[in-house]
Amino acid sequence: MKLTSTLTLALPLLTFATPLTLNTRDAGTAKTCSINSQAVVNCRAGPSRDYSIVRIAQPQQQLSIQCMLDGEPIDGEKAWGYIPSWDCWLSIRWTDLGCKRALPTCS
Repeated sequence: MKLTSTLTLALPLLTFATPLTLNTRDAGTAKTCSINSQAVVNCRAGPSRDYSIVRIAQPQQQLSIQCMLDGEPIDGEKAWGYIPSWDCWLSIRWTDLGCKRALPTCS
C-alpha cells in the first residue's frame, strides 16, 4: 500500500524530469546550412544555453538542419535549428541568411 501511494505521488514529478522531445520526423526535408561565424559554435541538447553541449560546429561548416523552434534568444535571434545527425540544437543566429527562411517549424 505504501509503495502504491509513493508511486502515485511521485509519478507527476517524473514528468518534469523528462528531456525535451519533439516529433522532428514530421518536419519535412532537412536543409543544408553553413555556419556563419569566425569561431566554433556549440550545438546543444536543447534550444538554450542552459542545455549541455553535444557537439561543436566549425566556422563555415555545412550542416543538415531539419526544422526550427523558438528558444533562448542569442543576439536577438530566438530560433534554434535541430540537427538530426548530431541530435542537438544550434542557434539559427550562427547560420547563413537563407537558412531560417527555408526551415519549417518543428512539430
